[in-house]
Amino acid sequence: MTTSGNDDHAELVPVRRRLRLDNLNQLQIELLAKEFNSEVGVSKVVVRKQWLEIEYDAAVLTLDRVIELLEAYGGELSQDWWTTFKANWYLRREEKLRAQLSEDP
Repeated sequence: MTTSGNDDHAELVPVRRRLRLDNLNQLQIELLAKEFNSEVGVSKVVVRKQWLEIEYDAAVLTLDRVIELLEAYGGELSQDWWTTFKANWYLRREEKLRAQLSEDP
């Protein structure tokens, strides 16, 4: 298990995501945790063999970017129905949050 935290960014729209992963070895997990920790907007990340738990500012970082980083390190989201459902839900929710932010004065 690898845990990281980055508290130097004031969060406007904090979200927490928990997603099941596939195809990662321990080295990839450690590198991925370091990469997430260096991303702007990430406040906490825990990467385990088959799970990603990440807290970030949805106004700064998107789930698409999280998935992009995951794939860059050779991993991918699990293709089971529950993870797919949650990822799609998270994406729609973030779109709504960003739309609300752009409407607010």
